Amino acid sequence: MSESAELKPQRRYRGESRSERQAARRAKLVEAGFRIFGTIGYRAATVRQVCAEAGLTERYFYESFARKDDLFVAVYELVMVRIGGAMQEAIAAADGSAEAKARALLGAYFGTIERDPGLGRILLIDVLSAGRDKDRIYRDAMAAFTDLVRNEARVLLPRGATSAVREEVVAAGIVGAIVHVAMRWVISNFDRPRNEVIEGLLSLLLAASR
Repeated sequence: MSESAELKPQRRYRGESRSERQAARRAKLVEAGFRIFGTIGYRAATVRQVCAEAGLTERYFYESFARKDDLFVAVYELVMVRIGGAMQEAIAAADGSAEAKARALLGAYFGTIERDPGLGRILLIDVLSAGRDKDRIYRDAMAAFTDLVRNEARVLLPRGATSAVREEVVAAGIVGAIVHVAMRWVISNFDRPRNEVIEGLLSLLLAASR
């Protein structure tokens, strides 16, 4: 390709370039995937259903994604941004005590899941059967959650966890406990009140931080 061709400005349609229109279509597909996966599950969902929900043809689906697996990765990343942002905001607004930080983290995590059960299904259930990338995206999500605990809620780590390796192990253990309890809660269709779940985990986190 010549230099002049590379620098040629994109033709605009209704004030948007081709790349901007493609990005907008991709965002619509991700939001549609979020709704469809959260309602009927990843396994049952089809590309056709996602496209119908987005109001786009399948041609535009394959413009952005090679397969349904790739869409799920994008949806899962969206879910992680939403729940991670909620936790960060809650932790930042809490006072500096271990109890306040722990309550804020758990309240944001379980509150977000309860308000949007579809998000919880994608985050905790569907990811375990989401095709070839499930191991990577689940591992990345757990690592991001662990980093959040280490960086934003360090007060939850026991005072004896002085080495970086020990901190990571303890933080990973905290995250593992939260995720396991949340998974059981979602599978049970929220059979216990959120406050009971949070208080139970709170006692565990505070005991670990002492």
